[in-house]
Order: sequence, then C-alpha cells, then structure tokens
Amino acid sequence: MKKRSIYVLMLLLFCACLFPQTAYAKKKSSTTKITISAAGDCTLGVDSRYNNSFNYVYGKQNDAYFLKKVHKVFSKDDVTIVNLEGTLTTSNNRAYKKFTFKGPAKYANILTEGSVEVVNTANNHTMDFGKNGYSDTVATLKKYKIKYCNNSIIAYKKVKGVKIAFLGFNALNGVTSTTVRSNIQKAKKNGATIVIVSFHWGIERSYSPNYNQKNLARNAINDGATLVLGHHPHVLQGIEKYKGRYIVYSLGNFCFGGNTNPADKDTMIFQQTFTVKNGKVKKTSDIKVIPCSLSSTAYTNDYQPRILSGASRTRVINKINNMSRTMGVTFQTNGKPVVKK
Repeated sequence: MKKRSIYVLMLLLFCACLFPQTAYAKKKSSTTKITISAAGDCTLGVDSRYNNSFNYVYGKQNDAYFLKKVHKVFSKDDVTIVNLEGTLTTSNNRAYKKFTFKGPAKYANILTEGSVEVVNTANNHTMDFGKNGYSDTVATLKKYKIKYCNNSIIAYKKVKGVKIAFLGFNALNGVTSTTVRSNIQKAKKNGATIVIVSFHWGIERSYSPNYNQKNLARNAINDGATLVLGHHPHVLQGIEKYKGRYIVYSLGNFCFGGNTNPADKDTMIFQQTFTVKNGKVKKTSDIKVIPCSLSSTAYTNDYQPRILSGASRTRVINKINNMSRTMGVTFQTNGKPVVKK
C-alpha cells in the first residue's frame, strides 16, 4: 500500500509539472471600482474689506448647512476633492492684492461635515496671509484629517486596497510639464495606481481653455495622469476626452464665500468611477456630470450649493455640451456621456 501511495504521489507531481494550471486553481482576477467626486472653488471665509456675508451666514447656521444639499453625493462616493481657495488663519498679515480670503480654523469642519476628504491648496489665494497664514491652514487641515496637495506635496488615499495620489499645481506661477511629470513619476514610484492631477490655471470668467491649459493637461495624461481637474476661471469650461482619459478644464465656483452674488451661478460635480483590474486602471466612459447651482437662492449667494433638476439641469447640461463640442465628449440629460458603439 505504501509503495502504491508513493507511485500515486509521484504521478501527481509529474502531472503538476506538465499541467500546472490543472493541478492548481487559477488565480482569480481582481477588479475594484472606486468613485471620485470633484467640485470647484471653495472659499470658506471672506475678504473683510468688502463684506462679511459668509461669516454672517455661518453665525446663523451650522457647519453642516453649507454642503447639506450635496452631501448625499459626497457621502456615497469613495473620495471627494475640492479646491480650497483661501486660508484658515487668524493672521492679519494681509498680502498686497485685490482679494485676500480667510476664515477661522473651525470652518474646516464644513468640509468634514460635507464628506470632503481631499483639498487642493495650490492656487493664487494660498498665500493671502503669508507663510503664517499658509502654515495655519496646513495645521488645521491636518487636525481635521483632511488631505491636501500642493506642488511637491502629494496627498495619498488608500481605498479598497488601491492607492490614489492627488497632485496639485498652481499654473499661474508658471509650472512646467517637466515638474508635473516628475511628480507623477514620484506618485507612481510610491505605489499609486490612480493619479489625479489638479491645476489652477486659465483666465477668470473665460468659458474656453487656453493653449497653456490644453498643453499642460494633455502632457499630464501622456505622462500617466488618470484624470485632470481644473479651476480658477470661476465659471465652467468644457470637458475633453483625450487618449481615453478625461480633462475637466474648469469646475467653476462651488461653496464660494468670495462673492456675495456671482452673475453666473452654474457649477457642477464631476464624478468618475475607476475600474482597477489586476493593478491597472481600465479606460472606461464611466463618468457623470451633476449640474448644480452654487447657491440655493437665485437672487444672492447663500453659500449652499444645490443639485439642479428639470429645465435648469437640462440647460446646464446643454451648456457643458456646447463648451465641449470639439473635445470628444457629449452628455445626455442624465449627466452620463453618449457612448459611441
């Protein structure tokens, strides 16, 4: 019996060498879906030389008020990122410029209550109150466990076992594609599978991206970015599909304390669900735009963004389509793209 058992074992080992896939179960392919939401400029405070409106509203409301009407979107995704356009500081060392924005540290809880996990701080209002203002802002974000990205500072989030890198650059300071490339490479070297790059760029109140925006964005995709997000124009711009990846040229204003009554209150939430299979991000069309207004009141800014419906929703979808008409993407009224078969 022992000899027979030895022969059987030897036969099994021989078969395993010849037919390894029949001797051992195949490894199951691993597929993970991760949804990212992105919104535009959030100024949690004021320039007190012009008005105190945002602070007044905060005094009458609470932290949850400001993002209450979009919370159902942000809370259901995996990560939400916005552009933090201003500082969280008590510093009075105001920069010599037309607009300088600040709010107290406790305003950071507006983001946590609204389910915002990552902010970009690479913009032209980061240094509104000098180095102390910026260091105060960073210390507050860390205290509230909000990740931030700014040039060489990369924010990392691990979701469902997948590492995501968030990079942010202020292109108004003349960032080069070489700098962007080296940081994308750094993120990938540090194990990031999804790389999301935010740019502060373009011309204020312009509805069309300029050459510099297009050049930086496309080069970032060429160098390995999975998604490119833009802000600074304070209005929406088009969305481009480039080599199977997406570029959102401007997300517009969102929860914006810098203006008591913007002429254009249209904004949006951009969502993308990434499919990661065996460690690689597939090129899919699983994106969505959610048309919003930056205010829940038409005649003023109440600093409470809301999701649009009906005719207003359709109007903003048409607006985005008009701005994106030469960029390879068109959206249906449900906010999802038209997929060509």
